[in-house]
Amino acid sequence: MTRKALLVGIDIYPDPRNNLNSCIADTLAFRSLLISRYGFQAAEITLLHNSSATLANVRAALDDLVAGAEPGDTLVFFESSHGYRFPQGDTMVEVLCLYDGFLHDSELVDRAATLPPGVFTCVADACHAGGLNKLFFAPDGAQLIRAKVWQPSADDADRHAGESSQVTRFKFFGREATGDSAAVAKNLVTVPENLLRTKSNGAESVLNGALFAACQADETAAAGSAATDNLSAFTYAVVREVTGPIQLRTLAERVTARLQAIGMRQTPRALTPVGPPQLLDRGFITLQPVGGGVVPTPQPDPEEQFDPWEWLRDQLSGVL
Repeated sequence: MTRKALLVGIDIYPDPRNNLNSCIADTLAFRSLLISRYGFQAAEITLLHNSSATLANVRAALDDLVAGAEPGDTLVFFESSHGYRFPQGDTMVEVLCLYDGFLHDSELVDRAATLPPGVFTCVADACHAGGLNKLFFAPDGAQLIRAKVWQPSADDADRHAGESSQVTRFKFFGREATGDSAAVAKNLVTVPENLLRTKSNGAESVLNGALFAACQADETAAAGSAATDNLSAFTYAVVREVTGPIQLRTLAERVTARLQAIGMRQTPRALTPVGPPQLLDRGFITLQPVGGGVVPTPQPDPEEQFDPWEWLRDQLSGVL
């Protein structure tokens, strides 16, 4: 049984308007979760941060992640960054924003297509809706928190605005494109008028694996704040709620409840393919029946191990 993970976090972008404050911390927190709860070794986890998280580097790392996969393996892709939405022909598409380009969901779908069922999990702490800030009501008063929403260049923004009138379909991240107004309405509060004229099949997950995303398509995902221990809100809730084996469906409910309890208006979404195995009812990350199968032996996080000599040096440094 092979375990491999690719964790991508981007706080610094070429355009400073897009800089964030919690994405690298998210990858480190998720790394600790994989090690302490799921038995991953540090060497099995690849981290790509900031300028290293280029489209070329992420593509190469994804290729390595899925290479040689066999039934029973556990493969994880986690990204904390911006998301973006823009028209591509007659379809509004959603992407994840890497350091120097966009990662379309088709890149993940194509790479996962040949994997054995039930080995791949994608966790995306990003959003695709507009708006720079989220209003958060903390116990000590209202706060404005940076939303993880991409700011395009002025030329791109003008071009995308002009092309939006051509859109008759939506392709939500990880799903088939659809122009069915009922399917679109499940994900958007307001359905664009030009979508109401068309009909097609409902949007379904096309990713061969489990997709756990930070929010619904018309919501924004919050970046780090004091209320979430300076982690992005979704990652904060995930790492706090995973205290043992837990079904993906149950985790989604608990993460949603935790976010609501602290006043965060974002609703995580868990998507899995139609048909067996029913991954929503399988364990998060392991995608195995909860309570059955092989349970990995938890490993200590090397960054959290107590080093008595380091502690002693710290104590003496203030004396000598």
